[in-house]
Formats: sequence, C-alpha cells, structure tokens
Amino acid sequence: MSLSLSWSVVRVNTKFEFKIARSAFSHYNRLILELTDGQYLAYGEAAPNIRYEGDTKEIVAMLDEKKPQILELPVDDAETRQLALEKMFPDSFSLQAAIDTVFWDLYAKRDETPLWRHFGASKDLAISSYTIGISDLDAIPAKIVEAAPYPILKIKLGTDYDHEIMRTIRKETDKVLRVDVNEGWKSIDDAKRGTEWLIEENVEFLEQPMPALQLDDIAKLREFSPIPIVADEDSVRPEDLKNLVGAYDGINIKLMKCGGLTNALKMIELSQKYEFDIMMGCMLETSIGISALAQLGSFARWLDLDGNVLIADDPYLGVGNIGGKIILNDKPGIGVEPR
Repeated sequence: MSLSLSWSVVRVNTKFEFKIARSAFSHYNRLILELTDGQYLAYGEAAPNIRYEGDTKEIVAMLDEKKPQILELPVDDAETRQLALEKMFPDSFSLQAAIDTVFWDLYAKRDETPLWRHFGASKDLAISSYTIGISDLDAIPAKIVEAAPYPILKIKLGTDYDHEIMRTIRKETDKVLRVDVNEGWKSIDDAKRGTEWLIEENVEFLEQPMPALQLDDIAKLREFSPIPIVADEDSVRPEDLKNLVGAYDGINIKLMKCGGLTNALKMIELSQKYEFDIMMGCMLETSIGISALAQLGSFARWLDLDGNVLIADDPYLGVGNIGGKIILNDKPGIGVEPR
C-alpha cells in the first residue's frame, strides 16, 4: 500500500513560564506528522530546541523539499531508514525523531502490537520527576503546589541566585530533588561550590552542571562529588557516549536530541557497554513525543517524562502520568490518539 504524509504545526502553552539557564518560554510550536497507508494512521512529533537546531519553519521547509524521499523510506527496516534520515536531515535531529517515530508507529500498528512489547520492554517504569523551572522566588510556592502529586522534583538551576531558589523550595517541601543546571556553572570552582551546598539537600543526581565538552572539568567534579553526575547536553547522539566514560555516571536520552527511537535503542545498548545509568528525558512535548520514548522507559533507571503534563493544552492522549507514574497502554504502536 502506498503511503501518504501530512503535517501541521501546533502551538502549545505551558502552565507556567518554562525557564532554564539559557532561555525562557511560555509557549512552543510543535510539528506533528501523520503517516497513513490507507488503513492505519500513525503519529510523530518534532519538538526543536534552540540549543541544537532551528525552528519549526525551517523544519517545514525541509519536509516540503524531501517529502518524496521520505515516502520511499522502509517501514520495516529501521537501520536503513535511520541512515537515510541522517543523510537527508543532518541539521535537524528533532525531524529525524518525528519521522522515525511515525514509521515505528505505523510498523507496530500493522503488527497490532504496542511498541513497548515489540522492543522487549515492560510496563514497569520508574517514577518520573516533575520539573520546576527557574522563576522569581515568589512564584515558587505556586509551582510546588502544582507539583503536589509528584514525589520527585527536578529543579532547574544555573542562575546567580541558585542558593535562594533551593532555600525557597526547601521551605515548601522535603521531597527528593534532582538538579539540572543546563550548563549554567561555567568553571570547575563554580561547580564545586554549587555541589558542596547541594550535598545536604537530598539531591539524587546533578545533571549537566557545566558546559558541554568541558569533560576534563566534569571528570574532576565527578571525583569531588558524592552526588552522581548525569550528562544531558554532552549526551546527544550514540557516538557521543564513548567520550563520556570517566566524566559522567549516567546519560540522558531524549528523542529530540538523538534522532528517534532507533538511535535511542543504540544509546541504551552503548550505555550498558560503558556502564552508564540511563535517564530518559524530554523537551516540552505533546503526548506523541512522550508516549514514543515511554515505550523504552523500562530500560531506564531514571525518568523525566513530564513534558506533556507541563503544558496546559495537550492536543493528544497517550501514556498516562499519575503522580509521576507513567502508565503505558496496550494500544498498537505508541498508543496515541487525538484528544
């Protein structure tokens, strides 16, 4: 059966302004792909991030140009498909991810199988964290109230008032915290000082405390820190992992960075080889992107799959999230449908 591909750009609004060390947004544009063979309809999502690539307008232009080649990609040969995608779209990992996802979704729908089962994964997933973005101190209590159902919080730092943020949060809650600095501590001395005052704050791990590629400094921080260090901006593609040995305890896999489920599977295999703990994370994504990566969620020690619950108007239904418990369904593919 011949394939047909269409797409649309949707705007999603965040419940609170989402601010990290390098950016702040209250809404995002997301590219939604629909692929059909006339019998089954599959979904994929591109959630571009300015740290890695351009915006949705640039992605749409790429799609317009390459649509005939996309429709020639194999549904049942992920390796061949991924090699072709990397040649077609070397400058957009999120577009690679969207296309790879939509083909995997179609493949599993034809097989009438949930993708998690096809991948040999399970429904037994770790509890996901809920992210508290950088904000003015007086806005933190409302964010903590919003996060009340979630037992694990991920705190964004990387400001000149990090101490005040942590003190304000600790006045409101004693929950387990994960800290993500998004490259915000620029020197080893800054990173050591930041780590010292986090040691007594019940912090489970410290994510990307320093700029990517400062691996010698990260390795020194890892020797200094009793808190595990997890790579994010340093852990983009499968080929990055070999360079992180000795610098990090774990790596963060995101579909929108790595290029899709096919590359995520490669990163899982390499993490086992290099003895990294695995975290699975996300951008601010709809339930399409979150549900896609959740299919591999049982392979991770840590989950941060909260992108869909941080937006106010998710247009899709997929995996559930009840107090951080990610609930996979038994629907074929990634298990997503329009709301």
